[in-house]
Amino acid sequence: MHARSRQIRALLVVAPEGGDADDLFRELRGRPDLQVLSAATAAAAAERLREAAVCLLIASPDVATSAVSELLASKERVRPELPVLVIRNRQAEEPEGWIGRGVGVLRCPLVAGALRRSVDVVLGLDLHG
Repeated sequence: MHARSRQIRALLVVAPEGGDADDLFRELRGRPDLQVLSAATAAAAAERLREAAVCLLIASPDVATSAVSELLASKERVRPELPVLVIRNRQAEEPEGWIGRGVGVLRCPLVAGALRRSVDVVLGLDLHG
């Protein structure tokens, strides 16, 4: 087994309290190779990004578009290389600028395993070349 495959990697999930994030992120929380950190607001997420060695930022569908934009601006200042997945409801719009900032957008409803596979793909990318 590779040393990299045993390494526990931290993800930061941004989801307001009281939303459906527990169900959505359950499969990620149960994985032994991932540590799932949480933040309820964009401001709290920005603080966590300064403190923790996070390899992926994920915004739940309950995060408002304006809060996602705020989150992306904070990420650009603190950790510009950090990949981001934003989960949006099917009809939700997103600003064109998100894609140019390295944001992957997943649409709800997610098929079984889609989030897990997307996380695996993003974490498997060598972004530092």
